[in-house]
Formats: sequence, structure tokens, C-alpha cells
Amino acid sequence: MSPRDPGPTRAAILDAAATLLEDRGPESVTLRAVGEAAGVSRSAPYRHYADKAALMRALAGRTLRQIAERIRLGAERHRGARQRLRAGCWAYIDYAVECPHHYQLVFGDAPTADDAMAAVGELVAQAQGAGLLRSGPTREIATVIWVLLHGLAALQITGHLHEPRTIDGNEHLADLLDLALEQLRPV
Repeated sequence: MSPRDPGPTRAAILDAAATLLEDRGPESVTLRAVGEAAGVSRSAPYRHYADKAALMRALAGRTLRQIAERIRLGAERHRGARQRLRAGCWAYIDYAVECPHHYQLVFGDAPTADDAMAAVGELVAQAQGAGLLRSGPTREIATVIWVLLHGLAALQITGHLHEPRTIDGNEHLADLLDLALEQLRPV
């Protein structure tokens, strides 16, 4: 990492913060711990981020970009609009369950989720164009799907999807997603 180019150091700091967050939770992310984990001086993060809140905002922004990328990549792997919609929705839930601390960071007091919401909106517009989702205002239907995805992800992360209360989320989360998406098909 070059002292002249702050980019690699900043990236290493953000990567270390991401690892600490997911492995040990938000309380483990201190600027000093991040510096140590990044292999830079313990004070180096202070030259790149004013405080922990600034570091966490940067991490939340990166998380939202990653969620949007996963949605788009998941959808792009399929040709049919129905499969694209399901794969994009599944990618959202999968990210949330795979990285629960990052997901929860985003939906705390972090920045807006414009890019992730735009990715969901793109899926909805494509699915509406293919006749797989009911007609209506794309933005509002995208919001309903976002609420659905957020709810499924949150219930799975917190362990609320289990027998006998409901079907087991570990085995049937995709079935719940399919059932929910079916309810939004044209009548």
C-alpha cells in the first residue's frame, strides 16, 4: 500500500471492517481494530474516516452496491422473465441471510437504498413487460416486493421461520418466495 495513493489503504480498511462486522458483529468494528486487521497502523483508519460512523456509512454504501449487483447478476443468468424475477429476488434474500450483519447495517441508520431499490424496480419492470406481474405503478409494486424480500430475509435471519410456527426457512425459504410472487401475478 503506497503512501502516495490512499486508494489501496482505504480499500484494505474497508475490507477489514467488512470482515470484522460479519465475523464478530458491529461492536467489534473500531477504527483501531480495523487498522490492525487491515495490516496498517492502528491509527491509519483515522486518516481515511473521521470516525466509526463515517466508516460504517462507507461500508453500508458498499453493501447496498453489492446487494444491487447480486440482484442484477442473479437475474442476468436467466432468459425467461419469470426465472429472472425469481432469481433476482432470491439473490436479495440470499445476500441478506449470507451477510446478516451487513444487511442489518444497511437498514439501521445508514444511507438510503436507492441502487438496491432500483435493481428491484428493474426486475419488476421486466416482469411486468413479460406479463408475469400485475400491471400497475412499477415503483409501488417494486416497493411491495422489496417489503416482501426484506420481511423474508429478516424472519430468516432472526430464526422466526421454523416449525411448528410456520414452514422451516432453512429448507423452504424459496418455496415461500415462490408463493408470494405467485400472489402478484395478473388475474
